[in-house]
Amino acid sequence: MNTQLPKVILHEHIEGSVTPEMALVLAQKYNAILPDHFLYQEGEYDRNEFPNGRYNYDESDFGAFVTTYDTVAALVREPEDYYLVVKDYLSRNAEKGLVYCEIITSAFHLCYAEKPDGTGELDSTKYHQIMDAIERAIAEVKVQYGTETRLQACGVRHLSHEHLNLSVDFIQQQPRAMITGFNIAGNEMAGEFSDFTYVHELVSKIPLDKSYHAGEICGPESIHQAIKYGAKRIGHGIAAIKDEALIDQLIRDNITLEVAPTSNRILVAELNQSLENHPLRKLYEKGVRLSINTDDAGLFGTDIEKEYQIAVTQFAFTRVELLDVTLCALEAAFVESEIKQSLIERVYQQFSEQDWFELRGLCTTLSPGALQQRLATRLQLAPSV
Repeated sequence: MNTQLPKVILHEHIEGSVTPEMALVLAQKYNAILPDHFLYQEGEYDRNEFPNGRYNYDESDFGAFVTTYDTVAALVREPEDYYLVVKDYLSRNAEKGLVYCEIITSAFHLCYAEKPDGTGELDSTKYHQIMDAIERAIAEVKVQYGTETRLQACGVRHLSHEHLNLSVDFIQQQPRAMITGFNIAGNEMAGEFSDFTYVHELVSKIPLDKSYHAGEICGPESIHQAIKYGAKRIGHGIAAIKDEALIDQLIRDNITLEVAPTSNRILVAELNQSLENHPLRKLYEKGVRLSINTDDAGLFGTDIEKEYQIAVTQFAFTRVELLDVTLCALEAAFVESEIKQSLIERVYQQFSEQDWFELRGLCTTLSPGALQQRLATRLQLAPSV
């Protein structure tokens, strides 16, 4: 595949982006002792498939993944650590054609400080120091590659209602222009969206656009509820394939799913560690707006090129279909309208004569429906010949 196919990431957790090589750098910095067999040793894995090293955990065990994530997250402590992690992640993906990215940040991971009495607080001074470092990395990557990046704040639902409320209060009190969205993440089994009305209402008042994790571990009802409380995008959302009425709603309301194939294969038990039954292709053909994402790129040993390549090899996406996916992602991006339009125009400029020809063919052969309508709208922007 042409690595310069323009690509977009809407869903990546900052601590989850830490590669094994970066984890070793940070462990050495803090003299931290990593668990035995934490990483595969050289020769035990395919270096071509995992160029930045590979974590060694049982992919069929969600608990093992969480333990690995927490171990890695604990290594990212100071502003300079976050600078290195973000610079590394964005640079590697920008070299693969990334034009826009949104990274999910959690104030609890960034700056939660526990007091001697067992209670804790979010340290605003440390928070802004870390955010300054993150934004410095973002600015440097933009200068070098032209990649635009924005951040999402995040509340972790399984920590407790108190912690979730504290997170959104903190984000309101400590605004950053680079934060343009709010995410509810964490274990989907922890509470219902109806339990978090304080969060939904305050985020709407700030205001920040909402992208909520739903429909990955839980079923379609979780997606219905996320939309009810204002989500414009759904993190993962693959359970939507089980509910035709929900699919109709997603299409009608232009709700975009942030799909992460490798992450889903590893973490969604019913897929049985295989992409054979993953609904990416089916959702696309029904006309649902999709983006393709890395989720926790370091933990899963992936990058945006690898995920787009999976779409080609596993799901038979063509280049022109992936251009449509990239455009869907940009159209759903939580970024200023002028920048959004500029990025969209930049992608259209990447359409070759062959791409326009293939798009015309698709519009001719597809049955009437949401996908055909969307592609026909794109075709209207084709240069006249």
